[in-house]
Amino acid sequence: MDEGHENEGEGKKGGSLDRKAEMEKLGGAELHRRLTEVDPEMASMLHPHDTRKIARSLQVHAETGVPHSHWLEEQRGQEGGDVLGGPLRYPDPCIFWLHADMEGVENLKMATRRYARKQNKWVRNRFLKRPGDNVPAVYGLDVTDVSQWEETVLNPALLILDSLTKGERPTVEPMRVEGAGKRNKRSRHTCELCDKVIIGDLEWTAHLKSKKHHYHVRKRRKSEPEPERASDQPQGTTPPPTPITVGPTLGNSTTLAPGSAETCGESESPGTSSTEKEAPVL
Repeated sequence: MDEGHENEGEGKKGGSLDRKAEMEKLGGAELHRRLTEVDPEMASMLHPHDTRKIARSLQVHAETGVPHSHWLEEQRGQEGGDVLGGPLRYPDPCIFWLHADMEGVENLKMATRRYARKQNKWVRNRFLKRPGDNVPAVYGLDVTDVSQWEETVLNPALLILDSLTKGERPTVEPMRVEGAGKRNKRSRHTCELCDKVIIGDLEWTAHLKSKKHHYHVRKRRKSEPEPERASDQPQGTTPPPTPITVGPTLGNSTTLAPGSAETCGESESPGTSSTEKEAPVL
């Protein structure tokens, strides 16, 4: 609905907006009662809770002395007007409707979030974790609640700038430098397992803890032959005896196992000695 008289001067418009804002604070019921007294036709078309439009109609009546419904009826009666309002301000208009595939919109949102995380990480690493000697102090300002912009962002920032320009120490403390005592030595490291060159001690430490490096370490261990150890045998099993070859004795050769009762080429029989038989002396 066209509310009329939108092209007022800047000064007058500013004062009108202030009066309109003050009227909106009265509440829908009180505003609707006042509008019913001065413009019953307009009040019948507006919901009592629609404080913005009710306040606008009261504002038009207060500034012109004419009911808002009268202005709207006059606009509808002009050439090109209809039930929605008066004629268009410019001839032969056209409308451009910007639309996009929702999948593309979601991809754009995800890319924006990734870029924001990457940017925050870069700022944190560059200015807080390993700052140089010429990096200025960083002051954190919380912008979570936009409605409190002046209290949480603008005013603290102005105070900090004012103190710095005067050569004074700001009352707001800067953010704590996380890695003030740690300097990343820009040394060169080569990982033969991963076939990768790493610059920086901190980056090298992070690489050694990475999943990719541990994967190549496990792969290398599997490819190398393991040494044969007695401990590799299953528990509770006895290794097979090692055969011992004895001979030639008395022209015979006998293979014995450790712990065997036989000690010569002939088996013992009852009543015989376990000592070896002597060969006859020729």
